[in-house]
Amino acid sequence: MAKSHYVDMLSSGFVVKTASSETHNAKLNAEIQQIKALCEIYPDLMVPVLHDGSAAGRRFYILEKKQGSPLSKIVFDSDMSFEQRRSILIHVLDAIQMAIGIERSKAHPTVSMHSRISEEWDAISFMHDLFDQHILFDGVPLGTTGRKIVENALKLAETEEFVSVETAHFNFHFGNVIYNDAYKSVQFIDPDNSVRGIDPLFGFSRFAFSFWHELATERENAVEIMKMPDNLLFISRNADYPAILAAIPELSDISGLSPWISKNDFSRFYILTTYCFLRSIRINALRENRRSLNGPQPATPEEILMLGCIAYLGRLRDIG
Repeated sequence: MAKSHYVDMLSSGFVVKTASSETHNAKLNAEIQQIKALCEIYPDLMVPVLHDGSAAGRRFYILEKKQGSPLSKIVFDSDMSFEQRRSILIHVLDAIQMAIGIERSKAHPTVSMHSRISEEWDAISFMHDLFDQHILFDGVPLGTTGRKIVENALKLAETEEFVSVETAHFNFHFGNVIYNDAYKSVQFIDPDNSVRGIDPLFGFSRFAFSFWHELATERENAVEIMKMPDNLLFISRNADYPAILAAIPELSDISGLSPWISKNDFSRFYILTTYCFLRSIRINALRENRRSLNGPQPATPEEILMLGCIAYLGRLRDIG
């Protein structure tokens, strides 16, 4: 997939984001307007646009390079204790909850998610055979299949209604959350304009799937896959990955975010997170011819995201 933009970190302490071509100007301009709108509703949580303009026919904007670390670095920092990492995550989740609460605070029209999930499910028909498989992750059975999760989300989406919001962040992915330990502050960058009109609760879904998205797209050969007689076996290539999930329950499965998401919203969160995983599978899929999985081999991004979908959402029954 062609890049829509370039990001340059300047030694002067500024970050410049530039459209890769004129065809992507509208996307970058919409992002600029979205950041400015979010700065109006929660100025302390957003990194503001300092300047924007055009150069050589391409739109750009400039941000201050904030002191601190993205959550993507913190979560996988083996030099930091699990207790430290979890404490920071909890602090971040408090900030995300505050932002989403502000975004949802006004009356909005409602929207259904059923058609969106159906469209994403149909778009990954090349994966449906794997969604039928029972999964072992590091030798532990996950207890359900991807298809059952999607079917459950579609059933819930028949009756659940979601608020529809234009001005929201929608994208609290690990890489878009900056934590400054000295000030114990949290700030956000890179809102997602492509899902405008969806429920801001989707921002929690983006957070929830970030661990698996990192493994799928940022960590080379993070997971191996192999076909067994009755199931698919996924194996972590790095012992740190299952250790993170075991030590930080906020990342391990859907129950981990129950302190931040009301009981009334939990079915909506399940639906939105299913949509989030399916959408990312479509976007990141290599769409190669299905391989023989008779021996261990690196899992593709879409296979890791499917694993994450099942591992994270397979415990909805544990929510009261």
